[in-house]
Amino acid sequence: MPILFRPKNPALLIALAAVYPLAAHAAGAAKVNFAHGSVTAVGAAGARPLQKGGEIASGEAVVTGDGGRAQLRFTDGGMVSLQPGSEFKVDDYRFSGSAAGEEKGFFSLLRGGLRTITGLVGKGNRNAYKVTTSVATIGIRGTEFTLAYTGADSVAVWTGEGAIEVCNNAGCATVPAGSSAIVSGPNAEVKRSDVKPRMDPPQPTLAVQPVFATTDVFAGDFVPTSPMPTTGSATYATIVSQASGASQLNAASLAVNFGSLAFSTSLSGSVGTQTFNVSGSGSIAGNTIPDTSLSGSGSFCSCTCGGSVSGTFYGAAAERVGLSYSVDNATASPTATASGSAVLAR
Repeated sequence: MPILFRPKNPALLIALAAVYPLAAHAAGAAKVNFAHGSVTAVGAAGARPLQKGGEIASGEAVVTGDGGRAQLRFTDGGMVSLQPGSEFKVDDYRFSGSAAGEEKGFFSLLRGGLRTITGLVGKGNRNAYKVTTSVATIGIRGTEFTLAYTGADSVAVWTGEGAIEVCNNAGCATVPAGSSAIVSGPNAEVKRSDVKPRMDPPQPTLAVQPVFATTDVFAGDFVPTSPMPTTGSATYATIVSQASGASQLNAASLAVNFGSLAFSTSLSGSVGTQTFNVSGSGSIAGNTIPDTSLSGSGSFCSCTCGGSVSGTFYGAAAERVGLSYSVDNATASPTATASGSAVLAR
């Protein structure tokens, strides 16, 4: 059976603020990429709900309730995905924009579970990064690992890439890529395990997010490309997956020039026996395709089709793009709309 961490309902969030000192650095340490359910920031000033786009400062904690999930992107490019029933504190974070030797990333997982991809902090100086739990401290010698409580005084770890070093009163042990380990107490030796901590992904809400392939998610959350390519071009035409529903894409193409930021797209689909063919063009903004107008024709449209498309680039080098589209037959009474989402690959 996979290892399960024991979630608890966060209580008395306002009282928790008393244990968190004032943040030493006013600048934000991380932004919220994704928030679902009960997600709260707790600091010296009190507790506040977190939503997508919110900021976390050094010295604050992020608390997820039952069913709550959050994904944080730190200013050094690192990412942390929190499971329900977690409490994750940013103890001391400093990053000036480059690995200059003064950067620092010290964190605590007080309960629950997380998965992380580390950023620039710790790349040059491994002692500049650590995650502390009640039974052991995790240091990095790689870039990706999962950590979860299995009880009040035990944690499980799994390394996805590189290696991590797990240290407590019994000594230190290296857990290489593809390996798992369990620590059953602050004085217990690190023991290798054949199972890794369980990190159940949430079910995506297709009205908000496109349907993504498993290679496009990190701990169940959608991971945008960062940084984006700044030169070259690409054409995305292979439909990897799409949401099931009345509307079906039969063919799709997205051509992007990363240097000029220009893109053009065309979508061909069907709704029952009726079809539509629409296209549009515009400029990408960061790692997204802003809401862009579409126009075209087809038997789905009495005269002409209108609509819109938006999307996000995913994968380490923008190998894929997730699109959400809507096509309207404005002359129908009542107005008919075909909408859906899909992942395209180069």
